[in-house]
Amino acid sequence: MLLELTLRNFAIIDELTISFGEGLNILTGETGAGKSIIVDAINLILGEKASPDLIKSEREEAQIEALFDISKKSGLKDKLISLGFESKGDEVVIKRVISRAGRSRVFINGNIATFNLLQQIVEGLVDIFSQHEHQALLKEEKHLEVLDEFGGLKSLTERVSELFNQTTRLKKEIEELERSLRNLAEREDFLRFQCSEIDGIKLEPGEDERLEEERKKIANAERLFSVTQEAYGIIYEGEKALIDILKRIRSQIEEVSKIDTSLLEIAKSIEKGTIEIQDAAFTLRDYASSISFDSNRLGSIENRLEDIKRLKRKHGAGIHEILEKRKSLEEELGKISSREGRIEALIKDFERVESELNHNARELSEKRRNAADRLVLAVCKELGQVGIKGGQFAVEFEEKSITECGVERGLFLFSANPDEKPKPFTRIASGGELSRIMLILKEVLARVEGGSVLIFDEADSGIGGAVAETVGRKIKNLSKRYQVICITHLPQVAKFADRHFRVTKTFKGNKTRVQVKVLNGDERVEELGRMLGGLKITEKTMEAAREMLKQ
Repeated sequence: MLLELTLRNFAIIDELTISFGEGLNILTGETGAGKSIIVDAINLILGEKASPDLIKSEREEAQIEALFDISKKSGLKDKLISLGFESKGDEVVIKRVISRAGRSRVFINGNIATFNLLQQIVEGLVDIFSQHEHQALLKEEKHLEVLDEFGGLKSLTERVSELFNQTTRLKKEIEELERSLRNLAEREDFLRFQCSEIDGIKLEPGEDERLEEERKKIANAERLFSVTQEAYGIIYEGEKALIDILKRIRSQIEEVSKIDTSLLEIAKSIEKGTIEIQDAAFTLRDYASSISFDSNRLGSIENRLEDIKRLKRKHGAGIHEILEKRKSLEEELGKISSREGRIEALIKDFERVESELNHNARELSEKRRNAADRLVLAVCKELGQVGIKGGQFAVEFEEKSITECGVERGLFLFSANPDEKPKPFTRIASGGELSRIMLILKEVLARVEGGSVLIFDEADSGIGGAVAETVGRKIKNLSKRYQVICITHLPQVAKFADRHFRVTKTFKGNKTRVQVKVLNGDERVEELGRMLGGLKITEKTMEAAREMLKQ
């Protein structure tokens, strides 16, 4: 609900604040008094493009501020929070500042905002029915939404949208995986080649180090044999073998230790050393006998080491790194293989969801056509009552590829004359006719909608008498479900007001002043009398005004 509208330096207005109430708010006044300026200001609050021409003369900027009660708009409160705007309970303040320099700024709850954010927040908040273009029902994309609400098809449309988004998401994932697999086909072959290359050599941890040691031994076999054999001979064999010399020395020390017992420990040390040297000699002998002079084995080792070296150049600095690389190659191949299984599973999911989508879309299409028939009957029944006798309303469907909205495009058509083919709303020339057909639609849809602000800018254009009375009653009926703000020149409409405002324009000291006053009691009678009587207001006119209010 629009609680308050404040204008500063806007058009011909210095400063003006209007407090609107629940139900039906009627604005009346002489032509040119400034009533439509209020609608222009609300259009700016809804995101319409601003012009410096809207700024009052000799002022640098204009401001329009609107205070809305959104207590019945839980979705809007959640949206404000999600968009990062400070919560002000059940209220939201929207402000536009227009600069003569050409800049226009938007503030939401005191925080600066973009026009894109403004449009997101005000969407569905206010409908203005006039010659202005800002009318939700003039947007073709809204027609199916209106029809679905009228037919009580919201849950089914949401299910179709959900299923369509699922199929889109699954299709995209399948395509991405298939494209990825095509790109990975060569990669898979390469990975398998690398695995086969590593597996063919059958590496063992530390093998390169062991082979390198063995290669050195075979390559230097003669020198190793010569050195170890000669050492063995010096230590153990021959007349002057080191072992024999050490034995003689030990024996002599033992003899003289009888003279000096302190030498006995030295003799024991020599004996111990002799045993260790003897063991070393035997080890040298065994080592020499084990030395291989097999040139074939040397060639085999060198070939093996060359194979390992080649793998090191490709896959790592050592056998450990190569084996780790082999493990990572296997893991990557496993992932590629799992993608194939994932695609198969996704295709099954896609076929299942697509089948359900097609079923629900067909059901939705059938129910939409039934709802369209009922809506057409309901609207056509009311056309004559609002002065459009012989008028035609129709809903046109056009088959198209399935989308989140279903398998058709829906379009509302209207003709004010029985001999003219109905045309889209956007091609209707008469603003008055457009407002009245919108009024009928809103009254019909009020059974399933609620919560918006409806503004009728002279919806009674070109009508009078009993038709005006009918239009007034319809607007009054709407005000039971919506807050309605209506600008009218007809007393038959104005009499239904819950809150009646009179807009006046005065000139004083070369200054124009616009005032908006809430009328009560006799003031309402006087205003209705003015609307009934024109220039000359008689007592009979005033009596007729009082009678209208009694009714």
